[in-house]
Amino acid sequence: KDLDKIKTGDILVTKMTNPDMVVSMQKSAAIVTDEGGLTAHAAIVSREMGIPAVVGTHDATTKLKEGEIITVDGTSGKIYKGKASENIQKDILPVTAITKTEIKVMVDLPSFASRAAKTKIRKVGLTRLEDIIGESGKHPNYFLEKDKISDYENIIFKGVKGIAEFFDEVWVRTSDIRSDEFRSLEGSPKEIEANPMLGMHGIRYGIKNPEILWAELKALKRVSDTGKKIGVMMPQVISVDELKEVKQILKDIKFDGAKVGVMIETPAAVQIIKDLCDEGIEFISFGTNDLTQYMLAVDRGNIAVQNLYNEMHPAVLYQLSYVIRVCKRNKVETSICGQAGSKKEMVKFLVAQGIDSISVNADAANEISLYVAEIEKEMVRGTDREPRKYRPEEKARKDNQEENIKELPPLYESESEDDGNVRQNPNHIEKEVFPEIRGVKKFSKEEEKRIEKDIKAIEREKEEFLENGGDDEDGGSGIQDEDDEERGKGIPGLEETRPRDAESGKDEVLDIF
Repeated sequence: KDLDKIKTGDILVTKMTNPDMVVSMQKSAAIVTDEGGLTAHAAIVSREMGIPAVVGTHDATTKLKEGEIITVDGTSGKIYKGKASENIQKDILPVTAITKTEIKVMVDLPSFASRAAKTKIRKVGLTRLEDIIGESGKHPNYFLEKDKISDYENIIFKGVKGIAEFFDEVWVRTSDIRSDEFRSLEGSPKEIEANPMLGMHGIRYGIKNPEILWAELKALKRVSDTGKKIGVMMPQVISVDELKEVKQILKDIKFDGAKVGVMIETPAAVQIIKDLCDEGIEFISFGTNDLTQYMLAVDRGNIAVQNLYNEMHPAVLYQLSYVIRVCKRNKVETSICGQAGSKKEMVKFLVAQGIDSISVNADAANEISLYVAEIEKEMVRGTDREPRKYRPEEKARKDNQEENIKELPPLYESESEDDGNVRQNPNHIEKEVFPEIRGVKKFSKEEEKRIEKDIKAIEREKEEFLENGGDDEDGGSGIQDEDDEERGKGIPGLEETRPRDAESGKDEVLDIF
């Protein structure tokens, strides 16, 4: 009710922000909330806007008074009385690192698309429609009740087009509107769900209200018709039927150029990933914010249990690894668009698993790209894939070898007669004379043992693969069987599950290539 009081440059202090507060947030110089964690709406949007935020203070709304001058340090999470510093924003640096793992940005607000474009990245890995809807001041239900669906379509079209103008490709998530997030929007439902996280939102809302879903997809098609590549992502997927319904709508509106993908953010989506691939998708994107809370039964918006919220939990990492493995076998692109994609420990794990792309906040893009380049370089160090470096001494040695080869004797030795005529002695056994073979290293006993062990491991995997009929994905069930446990060895973050060598007592890591 006090949102109208906020003027440009004010600091917004509130219990918690929601997408329906985006307009007021855009005016703010900083944001402070009582509730929420690192994946809360205030934390996510403030990163995109480039303004400092401190979330989960418990009592900021009671301790801070209206009109009071404070300084918000978003880096340290501290709030100071008075003006302790000038306004400082984190710079957006262009991404220059060349990586195999593609780096994308996340952009939700058209007014901040130009800021994200400073990264020089040409692809958006996630655009959420909720903030575009929030800027309109009206809930999707309003357009249904007033029979103004075409107006809703235009709002989505203008918002996504405003983002796409700065990029070549944009992956857009269809609306995911929880009942507790849009209560102040005109036309929002009066009834408040007991558990909004598990309520009527995501793709289930769109399927129940097909006019809304049709309007969103038609808007995306219009953006695609301007020459932009558009990916359509479905949130909160739990069944193949949901995918089929969306694909049918895309067919009905003749949106043939759409890339079809799903968000992997429910345990159900993990379990049926093989079936989703079989039905036909081009990409998946991990929504680790929700996947973590569902896997660990931890409400990501409840500050009382934030200490239990951990994207690096072994249970979460197993699901990510499994989905990437199945998708690779089915030639489906893999990506991540959760906030965990901007964390280095998660980045290291995902790159090791072979993820295709990582979507990050614009202000973290340069740093994460450099880190990915470093990881990839380390992964190929000492292998055949490591780029060769120019060494002058090696070139000199090679030139010497070529000169020696020119002076080698004939391939066969033969006998000469006194008259100087050369002929072969038919009774003489020819002796082959070859140049010395250089550069061949003899393996040590330890290396020979390691190679023999690797070969045995490969043979064992081949036997297990054939015994399973060539399908070790368990039909897409996602259940961790003995084969999955074997593949889990050496996964970063899962060290406690590694077997130990009985003789040496060291971790047994198979170096299979």
